[in-house]
Amino acid sequence: MNQENIPVQSTKSLINATLAAVLLAMVILFTTVLPAEYGIDPTGLGKKMGLTVLAGQSSQIAAKGCPDMGQAQAQAGDSVTESNANQVSATVAQQTDIATERNDTLKIVIPPQKSLEYKFYMERDHALDYSWVTDGKPIYFDFHGEPKGAKDGYFKSYATATDSKASGSLMTPFEGIHSWFWENGTDQPITIRLNTKGVYKVLGVM
Repeated sequence: MNQENIPVQSTKSLINATLAAVLLAMVILFTTVLPAEYGIDPTGLGKKMGLTVLAGQSSQIAAKGCPDMGQAQAQAGDSVTESNANQVSATVAQQTDIATERNDTLKIVIPPQKSLEYKFYMERDHALDYSWVTDGKPIYFDFHGEPKGAKDGYFKSYATATDSKASGSLMTPFEGIHSWFWENGTDQPITIRLNTKGVYKVLGVM
């Protein structure tokens, strides 16, 4: 049987092939990859071939994909209970640094024989449209405001009653904290669904 002659590459030819491959990869990196992905164009060829435009489009798409942290709290289906009240309050304080126009829906669970207060910070002469309803049980509430810089715990009550729902629109008489206080005197938890609309900063449960 005839044996086929298998060519054996010399060490020199292998080294030359490797160097050629590395050189080709470097050319592709500097002329194509860097301009298209990162907008870095050291040779100027990326701009001529229109590759640098792709880098700008990628940045815009990435920015659009980032969620607005200001909307991470108080969306439909969110809930606040006594066990996570402190965590929610701290999270909201970090996410809402300034008063913005908002339209929020929040579910709040008041445990038996407990109370919770949900607070906003608003400027003077801003409208706050609101409505809330329980799961059917009446609950004591106090809707009130605390002026900025007020001393000795002063606050002004806007509405105080025991009911299963309330709604209205408040034109804030002063800058400061405006909040609802609910007290559950029953032996069962009461769930409240709160809807608010206006320009305010959410302080959360305190």
